[in-house]
Amino acid sequence: MTHAPHALLQQPEGKQLEFKRDLSSPQNALKTLVAFAHSAGGRLVIGVDDACQVVGVDDPLAEEERICNLIADGISPRLVPSVELASVGDRTLLIVEVFPSSARPHYLNSLGPEAGVYVRLGASNRQAGSDWIAETRRAAAGQVFLSL
Repeated sequence: MTHAPHALLQQPEGKQLEFKRDLSSPQNALKTLVAFAHSAGGRLVIGVDDACQVVGVDDPLAEEERICNLIADGISPRLVPSVELASVGDRTLLIVEVFPSSARPHYLNSLGPEAGVYVRLGASNRQAGSDWIAETRRAAAGQVFLSL
């Protein structure tokens, strides 16, 4: 991990950074990770509320295991992010760092390979269109599409 937690907390949410209070809505966290993999990568910081205050995670080791299981079971093809615990004062954050992926397009298993693909636009996740998905699949397979 290249940034200290304190430095991450000073940055606004954006294309490569998102804060979540907890994993009460795991689907939204997984959408973010998929979207990060399709762009320049990014960090999901769990344990930060909407006002950017550190609230920490209740059971850090259990939450680390939970997010790893959610990623392994919920995203295809397999996404392997860096997952770390970081202390800020007496609280612990869970930081999930995703790198740009060459195995894309990734998708949420619950939504399938067409509806479960997301891209990052600014600080939000958007469902990818069929044209983007098709082009990404061609690029991943090394195919080039030329129009005449």
